[in-house]
Amino acid sequence: MAQLLVVEDDPVQLEQIAEFLTRWGYEVHRSGTATATIGWLATNTPDLALIDLHLPDGPGIEILKNIRDSDGTVPIPVLMMSATDSPEVRIVCMSTGANDFLPKPLNFADLSMKIQQAIELTLHKKEIHALNKKLEKEKGFLLKFFPDDFVEKILNEEISAELGGAIVTASIMFFDIRGSTTLAEKIGPHAYAETISTLFTDIMDIVFGHSGSINELLGDGILATFGCPSPTIKDAENSVAAAVAIAGHMAMLNDIRRADGEVPFGFGIGIATGKIFAGNIGSTRLMKYAVMGDPVNTAARIQDLTKEMPYQVLIDENTYRGAQTSADLTQVKFTALPEQKLRGKTENVNIFGVGG
Repeated sequence: MAQLLVVEDDPVQLEQIAEFLTRWGYEVHRSGTATATIGWLATNTPDLALIDLHLPDGPGIEILKNIRDSDGTVPIPVLMMSATDSPEVRIVCMSTGANDFLPKPLNFADLSMKIQQAIELTLHKKEIHALNKKLEKEKGFLLKFFPDDFVEKILNEEISAELGGAIVTASIMFFDIRGSTTLAEKIGPHAYAETISTLFTDIMDIVFGHSGSINELLGDGILATFGCPSPTIKDAENSVAAAVAIAGHMAMLNDIRRADGEVPFGFGIGIATGKIFAGNIGSTRLMKYAVMGDPVNTAARIQDLTKEMPYQVLIDENTYRGAQTSADLTQVKFTALPEQKLRGKTENVNIFGVGG
């Protein structure tokens, strides 16, 4: 039941209005002065206020100002009424924040229509506000895993939320922390979790800054994608640029850790480029955006090779070719390494070390 505030100094008119609105199913709070009304508003919030412009202890405009000064996200609808009806009076009421003006004597049919319309409009505004809050919450969650432009595409339904996907050409990056077990034993699980969370936040920001997405957190590692679900000609380039930036960040971080007497982080990055399946898998009850295919497996295996080679960043030949077109990577050194036999693959793979 909607609660209406009616402020009218004439007790006869006040009762007539209150009785009429009560018959329409509204709960009515009556008031005859500005002072009493402002005091009541300090602890109460009506769904609508109907206020007389002329009151014995002050103008009804003061009540309107008080309401507008304390309004929440969805303003309370306020209807002003007066026996003095002129363009000047209407302008003052509307410019102060009134939703409408009703001349006296009141037309009760017109009054009921305006009240119903104002309350319905307020309910719609509250629903929209609630939906916007929900949308912002969902957007905040998605931004933890995807860059801004990708999230906008999801929310604008440019990217399907249904099961299924597509075959796309993309670059896959695996980032992995080395020696995490030893570090966790040394500093304790709670401190380790905080340390890894801070590190991953930095790594994710770098990925997002290079138009990548975070597909999955893998305990001590991250699976990032470049080109899912919307491929571009710069995906391989972006993935390598992100890897170089991550390596630079890790070097800086490790310098700080050494200076503080802390154990530096070991890490490895593997990148492979090729055709993969990217889309929603699972069921209607639980879905997950996943990437599957040979480049995913290849990137994981190449990342493993960083444990055995003097390179923290390794890429496959397809990624190398895509990165060669970049003017931003001309200062990056690429070193061709001997062909490697990767677990699960029948043919050897050409790989390249990035940096020193």
